[in-house]
Parts: sequence; structure tokens; C-alpha cells
Amino acid sequence: MLEKINNKSAPKEVVKALVTLYHQGKFDEILKQENELINLYPDSVDLHNIFGSTNLALNQFKSAIGNFKKAIKINPNLPIIFYNLGLSFHYDKNFESALSSYKKAIKLNPDHADTYCNMGMSFNEKGDFKRAIKSYRKTLEINPDHIGAHYNLGAIYSKTGELNLAIKNYKKATALNPKNTSSYNSLGEVYYSIGNLNESIINYKKAIGLQPTFWQAYYNLGIALNDQGKLEEAIEAFNKAISIKPDYATAKHMLSALTGNTNETAPREYVENLFDNYAKKFENSLLDKLEYKIPKLIRDIIIKINNNETLGSLLDLGCGTGLLGPEIKNHCSKLEGIDLSNEMLTIAKQKNVYDKLSQFDIVEYLCSMPLGFDYYIALDVFIYVGELTEIFRLIKSRNKKPGHLVFSTEHTEKDGYHLLRTLRYSHSKSYIENLCKKFDYNISHFSTNDLRKEKGDFLTGGIYVLSF
Repeated sequence: MLEKINNKSAPKEVVKALVTLYHQGKFDEILKQENELINLYPDSVDLHNIFGSTNLALNQFKSAIGNFKKAIKINPNLPIIFYNLGLSFHYDKNFESALSSYKKAIKLNPDHADTYCNMGMSFNEKGDFKRAIKSYRKTLEINPDHIGAHYNLGAIYSKTGELNLAIKNYKKATALNPKNTSSYNSLGEVYYSIGNLNESIINYKKAIGLQPTFWQAYYNLGIALNDQGKLEEAIEAFNKAISIKPDYATAKHMLSALTGNTNETAPREYVENLFDNYAKKFENSLLDKLEYKIPKLIRDIIIKINNNETLGSLLDLGCGTGLLGPEIKNHCSKLEGIDLSNEMLTIAKQKNVYDKLSQFDIVEYLCSMPLGFDYYIALDVFIYVGELTEIFRLIKSRNKKPGHLVFSTEHTEKDGYHLLRTLRYSHSKSYIENLCKKFDYNISHFSTNDLRKEKGDFLTGGIYVLSF
């Protein structure tokens, strides 16, 4: 934030000229004068603040931090400088220092609503939702019509599952600023999550009406329309999203599923975002509602094949929240896991059963890391991969010793692998058999079993144990 401080050590006309350039967005012109002016007026808080604000606008956060610290050294009693320093630390992802700066700003000016709102943002980034909510509520005590506080509260309540409160705050944000496209899109997402497709679509369309290039809203609209069974309208929405953002891999993946085209794998960004958002309710949904029991089934199968002897070292490919870990830990000498989703890994770590957990794409890991495991296990993972050739090749060619590859699939009798409208892949036994022949794997076990429920009925899963 740029604010006139009236420090007399720099001429008023110099400060005024720089402020004018700042508001015109001519940031490079401002910084060209920095060294000369600071040499002339080293004790000007105005100048240090202007140059700091300029560096902040250019995302040169460390330079901005340096500018604001110099200003504070000259005059430590100006809340606006601490506020600006807090912003710089926040965008530099140093949230503890940001919070420290905001607290100093509040001590000097206890009624500055924006400072409390920004504190909320830093607490939110740290995952401290309780303090974030407290900060946003304090913002609203000072300014009940603070749009940012209402929007950010909506976002937190959406994350924590308090969806009625999320709707209430997003609605307030849209009422205060009817041209706020992000609020309409976010409101649509909450309505979608509670199954109110009509309200979801209404809000996505409002966002698009205000901003016709809002590709994320087009994608969300396509998802909701598809759920309503309006296939042609959904395809049109996805095509629009792609025309605006040609590299939008997730929309292309969805479009492929709806038009019957099978691409080789789900985009990394789609899988990562899917499970980051799903992490907190993943186990409750999968175990309680969908009756998923594959980890126990797999454990029993491989222990029986191995004659109850130790399984040795094991890598859990796509370990998710670590459902396999507690089932298998006592039967192996080393247990490691990898997953794309940091949120899922956070929950897996809390189980304290894995010797090591890392955020990796499967192929990336198999290409770059030393491989010497006795078992590679992938449960409900290949349904997001599709083409498995490279995974089979890398495990067989790079593992330092004979071993086993164990996995589940969504089973199909139709040859090959196929992208379904659910955005998951199904694989046939003949497809797996062809890969085994190509890379010299032996099928030690194959069976079809209930995988998990979907819309009240069990999906048929293929269970494979391969040796190599």
C-alpha cells in the first residue's frame, strides 16, 4: 500500500512525481531513480516506502523487504510500513515474519481492518484455520462490509466442510460486489459440493457473464452440466474452456472422457488437485460409504502366496492416506510410500507406519530413484494412469533384484484400457497379459473382486500379483 507519509527529508515534488508514476504503473521508471535519490535523501521514509511498494508490485519481495526495513529503522512508529512489510513477507511465503509485522502494525493502529484480514491470510497459509477465522471476524467487527474477509471466510468454511457458512459468506461477498466473478465461481463450487446443481450452474453462468474469458468457470460449468446429463452442453463448456486456455489439460481429459476418446493418462494437475481436495474426507468416504476393503484383501493374498514369510521391502505406489500401511507394516522389513497429493501424504504421515513418504509422480520416481524393492504395490492407482507400459518397463529394468508387482484395476472384458466418463480408466486382463509377455512378468495371482461401491452397486476390480 502506498501512502503519503510527509517525511520532510525528500522534497514534496520528488515524492509527488514518484507517486504519480506508481499509480500509472511505471514501476521500472521509479526504480531507475532509486540509487540516485536514496544517496541524496537516505533518511526519507517516503522514498524507502515508495521503492518498497514498487518492488512489491513487481514481485521482487526480498528487495521490498529490504526497503521497508530501512524505513522502519528510520521511523519505527508508522503502522503502514509494518503493514507493507507484512505483505512482502507473506508473498515471499515467510508467514511467521508476516504475522509478526502485522501484529506490530496493529499495535500502532488497532482499527486497521486490512491488517487483520491479511493476518487471516497468513494464518490460512499456515493451515491455522481457527486463528484465520478469528482474524477475519475481527476484520468484520471493524468493517462489516469488508469484501475480502467475507470471501476468505467463505473459502475457509468451504475447506473445513462448514458449507452453510461458506455459502453465507460468499453470498455476502457477491452482494457487496456484484461484479466479483471469483465469488460467484466459488459459490457455484460450494453449491456443487452439496449437490445443488441448479444453483451451481446459475452462479457459474453469472461468473462467465461478467468475465467471458473465465476458463475455470467454464470447466466447472461443464462438470455440473455433465452431472445433469446435459452432455452436449457440457462438451460445449469444456471446448470453451480449452479455447480460452489451450494448455488446460484437465479440461481436455474431461472432454476425452465425454467424447469416447482414450488418452494415455490423467493429467498430473487433475490427479493432484482431485486428491488434495478429497484428502480430509477420503477415508470416511472410501471405507464407510463405499465399503472399500482392498488393502486387507491384498494383504491376505500376498501373505498366502509368500507362505507367511516376511515380504521384505515394499514401495506403496500412490499410497494416498496410507490405508495399506497399517495392514502390511508388520509383514515387511521396510515400508515406503509415494503420492502426488501433499494433502494425502500429510494424513499418511500421521499414521506413523511408513519408514519414508515422498511426494512423487510414479514414473518420475521410477525413472530417477534407486530401485531395490521386493514388492511394488499400487491399489486403486492405475485407474488414473491408463497406459501402464512405462511403469512395467521401469520396474523390470531398473529394480536391482527379482520382485513382485501387485495392483488393482477397474476390470473390463473389453480388450485394452479405456477412459470412462467417471474420468477413471478400466483395464482388461488381456491388456495386462500382453504387458507381462512383453516385459517377462509372471502372473502369480489374478482374481476379480468387489472393488468399492459406486451409485449403490459394487464395481468389479481386477486383483493382480506379478513376479519378475
